Amino acid sequence: MRLVLVGGGGHASDILGALEAIEANGGPRIVSGIVADAEIDMSRFKDRGVRQIGTIDDLSKLDVTHFVAAVGYPVGRKAVAIRAEAAGLKPYCVIHPSAWAPTGVAVGPGAVILARACISPGAVIGSHAMISNMAIIGHDCRVGDYVSVMPGAAVSGDTHLDEGCLIGTNAAVIEKRRVGAWATVGAGAVVVSDIPPNVTAMGAPARF
Repeated sequence: MRLVLVGGGGHASDILGALEAIEANGGPRIVSGIVADAEIDMSRFKDRGVRQIGTIDDLSKLDVTHFVAAVGYPVGRKAVAIRAEAAGLKPYCVIHPSAWAPTGVAVGPGAVILARACISPGAVIGSHAMISNMAIIGHDCRVGDYVSVMPGAAVSGDTHLDEGCLIGTNAAVIEKRRVGAWATVGAGAVVVSDIPPNVTAMGAPARF
């Protein structure tokens, strides 16, 4: 398997860090390089054994087989995932060794779970979803495709996070609530009632 990171920003650096941790725990070195639509600042990747090997339009010509959509925000992640799959690449799931999830938790293709995240029993993580550092997903949650749960966010049990929504840094969602598709919950917000699709909700309690 030959893996490419599609995206060259801070989220790509986080994903590479998870892959480096897997390698340090005896896993294989699988990253072939990074692709992005424009030339990227490689300073965050200095001395980490990767380089930019082309643009997204080059994917079908590169000697790679799998990809991770390495974009932190849902709309951009969906866009690059669609392009990478159209180029014939297969999505690859990355789970940091320090993340915790019990046996039987369903994690979709291309999902990323970063350091010290905690996924409780019965949760389902969708395709290309991103659970960031130290985030918590409660029991029996349904996390949709392309969802972003940012660092330190806490999502209580039996919650539904619909496709493409974003739960901001240190935000909290209480149990049995629903955050609609492509909605954004701001950093530090506290969700105590359902959030409709395509809105931004902020504050404690969160208002849209």
